[in-house]
Amino acid sequence: MQLIKSTPTKHTIGNLKNSIVKKYSSLLFLITLIVSCNTKQSEKVVPGTDTTEFVNKTDSISIKTDSHYYWISEEDPKKGLVMKRAFPLSPDSLTSTILIQMLNKGFPEIQIQFSRVSNDSIFVKIRKSAYLTQQMGSSGAEAYLAEVIYNLTELKGINYVDIRFKEGDHASPGTYSRTDFYR
Repeated sequence: MQLIKSTPTKHTIGNLKNSIVKKYSSLLFLITLIVSCNTKQSEKVVPGTDTTEFVNKTDSISIKTDSHYYWISEEDPKKGLVMKRAFPLSPDSLTSTILIQMLNKGFPEIQIQFSRVSNDSIFVKIRKSAYLTQQMGSSGAEAYLAEVIYNLTELKGINYVDIRFKEGDHASPGTYSRTDFYR
């Protein structure tokens, strides 16, 4: 009896290699899939979800919250005019009379007068506007108008401020909303 020594053929070695490669490839694919599914995506942080830095362009009504604030403007070297919340307003302070008094106290050279409210607009006027239109410069006038608009649109249901005064070199009368001061 003669023993035939069998040697693996190329065909069986190739099948063995393919089988091993398939197993490891499948394993690698599963590991990749599991890792990618479990990896937490970093949450996108919108700079300034606070309306001091970001104002939704659709309308000022969409950015109001239950809290109300008195607003001030600041000049940022990179961003330009930026509106900042100065301090919270109590609900009993949230009247046109009180807000106008606060604005007039902050800018004694410019005295705003209440005219009326109609729909979602408040109408105000400035009788002596020379300081605003001629002496504050363009940046100062823009900052002042932004503060007036932001503060008066804190009033419930008010989205626009119609402000009347004699036009000058640095400011124009008109109807404004918060979106007019968004950059």
